[in-house]
Amino acid sequence: MDYSTHEGTKFWSVPEFDNLELFRAKAIYHTYTRHFHPTYSIGLIESGVGGNFYRGSTYLAKPSSIVFMNPEEVHTGYSANDLPLTYRMLYPSVNLIQQLGGEMQAYEFPYFKEAVVEDESLARIIYYLHVALEQTHDRLEKESLLIEVLSTSLTRYTDIKIRPVHLCKQQRVVRLIKEYLHDNFRSNISLEQLVELTNLNRFYLIRVFRKAVGMPPLTYLNQIRVEKAKQFLAQGNSVVDVAYAVGMSDQSHLTRHFKRIMGITPGRYRSMSISSKTNQF
Repeated sequence: MDYSTHEGTKFWSVPEFDNLELFRAKAIYHTYTRHFHPTYSIGLIESGVGGNFYRGSTYLAKPSSIVFMNPEEVHTGYSANDLPLTYRMLYPSVNLIQQLGGEMQAYEFPYFKEAVVEDESLARIIYYLHVALEQTHDRLEKESLLIEVLSTSLTRYTDIKIRPVHLCKQQRVVRLIKEYLHDNFRSNISLEQLVELTNLNRFYLIRVFRKAVGMPPLTYLNQIRVEKAKQFLAQGNSVVDVAYAVGMSDQSHLTRHFKRIMGITPGRYRSMSISSKTNQF
């Protein structure tokens, strides 16, 4: 992973995703001249108002808005309304998008019809993906969130139509994935390993599992890890040791997922568990 930082901005790329480029800007005032990208562009406005001139019109994107741009379409960009602009961008290659489109059985060239949309659930996943690609070494988390962001963007905002899921044919596959996640929760599992296990493509695998279980494989794995973490924490093990013992990349990784599921930090859970045992005597 290659990084470059300068004056409130950060740029990096992820080679394993066809050199996916990412950009993050915090509280900047800047006007970009007319330009284009050879890739697709997907952006999330965090604060301020993002302005751009695109397809002959001016667009203003308020906080939590998502910006879409197609390859080689000329546009500008600026912080509007004299407000500092904080935003995140990812630039998936044409090859990456078309590869996923093939998995979705959509063989036309994907084209985003809207330049700015408001979609709270997608905005949240884009944020999680951006943070994961910057901070975590968890392969399944990065791969799953990327597929989630791109496939959701394509199904909601292009003309791609997807085939229905037939669960009756896939119960064995769901069982295989569950067993594999339980048996290997300590490992840095990849989506490709699940693909090899099931002979399903990445997109359909995640859809089938979500349809059957109510959550994608990544979330199911994090649930397993949190349940294991609770056992180790209750035994008095340190949060750092527990994080590595259950397959999390570090303490902050465990804390993030533990709090989402349990509502408290692992450190707080450990203290409460130890105190509860002490009070029994």
